[in-house]
Amino acid sequence: MKFPWTRASDVHAGASVLITGAAHGIGRCAATEFAAAGCTMFLTDRDDTALQVAAEELRATGATVHARRTDVSDRADVEACARWVLDTTGSLDVLVNNAGIGFSGPLVSTTMETWRRLIDVDLMGPLYHVGAFLPSMLKKGRGTIVNVSSGQAFFRLPTWGAYAAIKAAMGVWSELLSFEVAASGIRVVTVYPFLVDTGFYQDIDAGSTWMSRQSIKLMPWYSMKPGKVGRVLFEAARDGRRVEMVHPANLLGFYSRLIPPVSNLVTSISTRLLAGEGDIHSTGGAA
Repeated sequence: MKFPWTRASDVHAGASVLITGAAHGIGRCAATEFAAAGCTMFLTDRDDTALQVAAEELRATGATVHARRTDVSDRADVEACARWVLDTTGSLDVLVNNAGIGFSGPLVSTTMETWRRLIDVDLMGPLYHVGAFLPSMLKKGRGTIVNVSSGQAFFRLPTWGAYAAIKAAMGVWSELLSFEVAASGIRVVTVYPFLVDTGFYQDIDAGSTWMSRQSIKLMPWYSMKPGKVGRVLFEAARDGRRVEMVHPANLLGFYSRLIPPVSNLVTSISTRLLAGEGDIHSTGGAA
């Protein structure tokens, strides 16, 4: 049997790396880190204009970069992307499932259409990519998959229920997958970013309470910068960490669930402060 911690890293000069959602935020910053390490980059995003700009900026540093517009929620599009990558490089060393969309709104007013869109992008997107690339990694007997979940999975914050539930499901799938494929030489890294100051929150409804509006307004002051998160993601992939919590606050959220009265009190207070009484506003945002 082959165990991932007994071999060299898949992140090295010449390694092939695919990053989804690479035109903006964490994906773009992570691409910079991998490119600086000498990796051959394959970048995808649904925003083709911004994607081409990101690709050109990396090429200007001397990196080898390929870019392709891809809709991660479209299985046929993902499989075509996989053929493009494998035809170009022969195999993929590192897959980074970073693309995602966000949503803020009470569960009672979250539409089925919104649920479906979140599931298609935030859960099925990574599933489609792993389904497309894992067989070749298994055949080769090595490879690294990085799945970006969210620290929201550890917190029961009002108006974030739908998003948190799907990111939690993605995290559980990713962590279990890491055990199932470890003996085949495949590393699976699950990354849980904390709040990150990117365009992710620009289209999120600030809510109707003073506290909810202030929380969004002050986001740049208490959130992490995408460059820092991109660096942490790169290091987690390079080192083959099974789980990367990124920020101590995520550990606080994770362990607070072991003391239900404390967790329930925090959720009750935050609901009153952030959602108010009977607030049914609902709007979405994209990453």
